[in-house]
Amino acid sequence: MASRIQEPIHKLERKFGRLRLTLAILLIGFVIDGTVESYNAINHTYPLPFASSVFIIGPFVTLTGLAILWFGRSEWDERTSRRFRLAERAFGLSLIAVALAGLTVLYYGLRPATTIPSFVEWEFGAAIVAILVLNFVIYALVAFDLTEVFGKVLLLIALAWAGVVSIFLGQALAKQLGTIVLAIQEHTFNFRPVSSSVSGIESYFVVAHILLTIVYLDAYRRSGARPTKAS
Repeated sequence: MASRIQEPIHKLERKFGRLRLTLAILLIGFVIDGTVESYNAINHTYPLPFASSVFIIGPFVTLTGLAILWFGRSEWDERTSRRFRLAERAFGLSLIAVALAGLTVLYYGLRPATTIPSFVEWEFGAAIVAILVLNFVIYALVAFDLTEVFGKVLLLIALAWAGVVSIFLGQALAKQLGTIVLAIQEHTFNFRPVSSSVSGIESYFVVAHILLTIVYLDAYRRSGARPTKAS
């Protein structure tokens, strides 16, 4: 009898262990992103490269966290599984957006000097917005059921704020597509003018990352208490 009871307890502890690891990984990403964005907000004259924060660290830590959840997918109940499947689909859509933006840059960057149509610039900007917004949607999906009403409100505020900043950042980068392509065509790969032009906008993401840090700390604390209560 005791062994039958002990087995579900072990499964529950393993389930929430993976979840807490995912929360911790995403938390580290928020702290790194927030630090870079805070630096850019304070030091407009010497901004760090925007790609080091928004387009590399964020998706990388998101992929790592989702991979851990995916390996433990057989242990989730139906509600949790449904929520995490939505997060995985959102990440899949963000990868498609990454491909669209990347292929646009490569297509024009590897061709001789040519005029870029305005609709291509808008497509590039829309892909950037999709990449960023979908990443924040994933953050909201992972933590939404792990926090109380106040945390849920903070998540929605963070998502709305990130959406607005993403739109402005996408518009700014759409206007800089020609500069990006020219740097590739001339093999200078000098993207500092692009970085300087968008670092101020990117720095506003720090508000969303601060809110996410608060929510994820709460979710981490609450998820740690669940196996003990269940036992």
